[in-house]
Amino acid sequence: MPRAVCVPSRRASGRAGRERRARRRSAIGALLALACLGAATSPARAEEPAKPAPGEAPPRPDGARAAARAFDEGERAFRAGDFARAAAAFEAAYRAAPHASSLWNAARSWHRAGEAVRAANLYARYLREAPPDAPDRDAAGAALGQIAPRLGRIEVYAPGARDVRVDDAPVEGASVYVNPGSHVVAGEVDAQVLRRTEVIGAGEVRSVALVAAAPRELPPAPPAPLPPPPAAGAPAARTATPRTSLAPPPARRPLPPAGVIAGAAVTAIGAGLTVASGLDTLAARDAFDAAPTEENLVAGRGKQRRTNVLLGATLGLGALTGAAALWLVDWGTPAAPPSPARHALALSLGPARITLGGVF
Repeated sequence: MPRAVCVPSRRASGRAGRERRARRRSAIGALLALACLGAATSPARAEEPAKPAPGEAPPRPDGARAAARAFDEGERAFRAGDFARAAAAFEAAYRAAPHASSLWNAARSWHRAGEAVRAANLYARYLREAPPDAPDRDAAGAALGQIAPRLGRIEVYAPGARDVRVDDAPVEGASVYVNPGSHVVAGEVDAQVLRRTEVIGAGEVRSVALVAAAPRELPPAPPAPLPPPPAAGAPAARTATPRTSLAPPPARRPLPPAGVIAGAAVTAIGAGLTVASGLDTLAARDAFDAAPTEENLVAGRGKQRRTNVLLGATLGLGALTGAAALWLVDWGTPAAPPSPARHALALSLGPARITLGGVF
């Protein structure tokens, strides 16, 4: 098949321009020639069309004509400087009738349009599919070497996987070029969708494996040994009935209820002292308001600090007493009969005194 070459530039002139135009017509003719295979037979002598390669669909005349039209549209867009539209047209030509020249021109168009990732992947695909003697193989390798250091490359190992994608785009080949950053590789393996996230930098190559983990199988338990048969004439052994073990009694908590009562009493004393100190602090503030001297200021601040300390200590004692009542005191029925003595606690506050009384 005649080969197709890259799109000619605007300033082609002279003999070089005529050669490029001739090679362009040859490329379009190569695509159109696919439409004529098998159709250009004469009644006198029929010729067999070329056999397709194993696994390759035979060329269709309508696909070849569509490829030629798309290729021609890509050339016009390339000359006009609309490289994105040219790249899309060349890719459409490749889909209609796969040919290496369409890949080469699509890669160059995306390269000039600034789409480095698309260009790199198409350059790589051209190098995989183009014949060994393709005239643009060296240029494609050089262009790919220029773009690749700015991109990352993900090598996908997915044996038996279906619908392998990178960032929801199908993967063609064993590797794909991507922009630096985070990317998601997904594929279906044994009716299970596997996803791997990779963060890749410029110039880096990462290998991602989509392989389902095999379930771990535990070895079967060995069978219990059979008891030996009884000797002849010996009485049958009696099977011992296992005794049901009684659950141990619950552990007793270390503190009696009297400990909580004592803690509550100390907390109440602290509360009374805090109230008295607070009243004294308020009196000191009134004295400072009546006579704002340095001496009254220092005395008032000292009383305020004392009140704050008493308040913190009282709150801490209350918290400890509550925690002990919840977790350390045995509120169950005591082993010994309770004492007939009654427990009572009384607290009274006066203007200048605190009275605490109780019976335990």
